Amino acid sequence: MLETPFIFQNQLTPFDFQRLGELSLRWSHIEHIIGNCLRVMLRLSPEEAIVAVFPLGLEQRLKLIRKLKKLSSLNQEALDALAQLEHVMPGIQFVRNSVAHAILIRGDDGDQVFHLRSKKRSLTKDEIFSSEELTNYAAHAALSLRYALGMKGHEGARHPLPEKPAIPEFLREMIPIRN
Repeated sequence: MLETPFIFQNQLTPFDFQRLGELSLRWSHIEHIIGNCLRVMLRLSPEEAIVAVFPLGLEQRLKLIRKLKKLSSLNQEALDALAQLEHVMPGIQFVRNSVAHAILIRGDDGDQVFHLRSKKRSLTKDEIFSSEELTNYAAHAALSLRYALGMKGHEGARHPLPEKPAIPEFLREMIPIRN
């Protein structure tokens, strides 16, 4: 196998890599479920959604869902799930983008940070990992919305929202604390 020229592998533990991989897959699944919610709201087949929904970014998907919400009569469970999803997704996207597009560098304090040069921001591993509960909550909110919109093969099934976890301090500007 051809060795990598980068040295960051030695700066993260195997457990760090595992957690980052798990978070990355959760973020992808959340985005996929949101795409399926949009597909259902637009009454598209899975094949049509591949062309019309899945090329869209997450923000575009959520924007269309918000517009469609005004045109349709979503049940209260769907409205609640969507409200929670819209509330937490700015923070989830902030962390996701900061990890997915970052480089690993040594910060001012000497510790490794995930640095996103284009946004001039850095996140520590602790900050990233502190968002795991919120990521899991977003996954539950996405599933709750999907079930509330009607899940084929699971008619009438519901996915209740768990209690919302605490918002990590570094995300409180983009996710204001509310009831």
